[in-house]
Amino acid sequence: MTSSHIVRNAGKPMPEHTCGQPEHDEVTDYLLLRTVNSREGLINLMSEAEAFFHERGLDERTIYISNLVLEEVLTNVIKYAYDDEGSHEISVELTLDPRHVQIVFEDDGREFDPLSVPTPALNGPITDCEPGGLGIHLVRKLSSSMDYSRTGGVNRLTIRLARK
Repeated sequence: MTSSHIVRNAGKPMPEHTCGQPEHDEVTDYLLLRTVNSREGLINLMSEAEAFFHERGLDERTIYISNLVLEEVLTNVIKYAYDDEGSHEISVELTLDPRHVQIVFEDDGREFDPLSVPTPALNGPITDCEPGGLGIHLVRKLSSSMDYSRTGGVNRLTIRLARK
């Protein structure tokens, strides 16, 4: 798979081979995207996800928040998850129901539980803030729920966002 190749699988109902089952019963649609850990892969995946959101009629606020979460998490995976310069697959599954957007990220990078990162100190001047952790904090604040697990060398982060 090259860095610009996106595997797209969209439709309903969700097939059994997807990377995770949603935490709700009424799936209205899903999109499974696979790409590699590169800037080009990030850009292509973001473009596919945004097109999917627009095609499914999501409101602009939900699209904006979903895109922000996608970009923050994927950027962290691409920048920090791998000890080598090799190509690694990243899977992103978008699941829609009438009330939520669920995003499941899977990667084979080093183990990292973003839920274990302490909340950054946000008081005082920004120049006094320690680098790191602000993006994870932002994702936490935007999410209605987050769950992390690692099984068989694969990180799995599930984020649910409320639809407006």
